[in-house]
Amino acid sequence: MPVQKNSSRYAMWRAESNTSVTDQYAHDSVGYKTFNNVIESLLCIASKHKFIKQVDAGDIWRVDLEKNTEYPYFHLVTDNVQTTESEMIFNFQLVIMDLVEPGLNNEQQVQSDTLQILVDIVSAFKNGTIVSPIENGEVNPTYYVDGDFTFNPFTERFDNAVTGWTLDLGVHIEYLFPACFDPFTPNEDGSPANCVQ
Repeated sequence: MPVQKNSSRYAMWRAESNTSVTDQYAHDSVGYKTFNNVIESLLCIASKHKFIKQVDAGDIWRVDLEKNTEYPYFHLVTDNVQTTESEMIFNFQLVIMDLVEPGLNNEQQVQSDTLQILVDIVSAFKNGTIVSPIENGEVNPTYYVDGDFTFNPFTERFDNAVTGWTLDLGVHIEYLFPACFDPFTPNEDGSPANCVQ
């Protein structure tokens, strides 16, 4: 497997060893999704929404909304990752915004429309099949969202006259912390790596 010039050390190790944690399981497996899998799934959902015109990810303060931005605009910001005994929870802030006419004449309509877009994304996780493949006639959830959600409105928060909503969303995946095929160099005698001193 060729490694790109700017690949991470983990990607280089995977290429050299021809294995990774996710290689142990089918990529459509319920468990063992990576950070990249989760982000790409969120961006895919947003890009497939019929009303979203531009999708992006990264630090929101690096975004220049005056240049080449199409609206409604969706932006994904990574917050943190938490773990429990059997899952990882990827926490993100989802931001959706659209332009407001001068004088804020359409602010309420834009808020209503952009709120519905975020509700659609939550619904896709809670009840949809876009992230839950159907196997043998049954929905097999790949990602989960849990609990209640708070949508926070904003207006004129950026350079353009925009309004929209933010949502803190935790995406849950099954993860049992497997130690098979780990990236540690075995001892010289071929036994598993041991660093107990």
